[in-house]
Amino acid sequence: MTSAEEEVRRRLLDVAPEPNESLPFHGRVRLARRKKPDPWYIKAAEGLLLCLALGLLYATYYHFEHVHFHVNRFYANLGYKEAQHNLGHSYMHGVGADHHAESAIYWLKQASDQGHAKAQYNLAISHLRGFNTGLQPGEARKLIEQAAQAGIPEAQKTLETICAQGGCEI
Repeated sequence: MTSAEEEVRRRLLDVAPEPNESLPFHGRVRLARRKKPDPWYIKAAEGLLLCLALGLLYATYYHFEHVHFHVNRFYANLGYKEAQHNLGHSYMHGVGADHHAESAIYWLKQASDQGHAKAQYNLAISHLRGFNTGLQPGEARKLIEQAAQAGIPEAQKTLETICAQGGCEI
């Protein structure tokens, strides 16, 4: 036997060396202990979270418009202009909620007051179509001009066609 093989055998047989006080745990290695099973309330909480996740997945897949409507309503109440515009659009077209023109006008006006260009255009067009928006005469033209300056192509086309013929002065 070579000296290298003897050294390996000596090391394998020397399993428990003397404790070294300078090392953490005095040179001893802590063995892993068996893990206790989870208590019943942890398993119940995991099951409840799984059911909640599956229910949320089901709701977003099969009732997307309704979920989207409620998420937009939450953010619209916080003051986000994009959510206010989306909520007004949902009310106007009855997507995710019943058709309700007064609520649509309210939310479009909220977004328009914050400078949302598409909301300005939609509010002006709603006024031109005869909805009670509370806009003064000539205010619809100003909203369409602001939307056109923001780069809304429909507003630019409306300015060139309807407003050029005086149809925006209602």
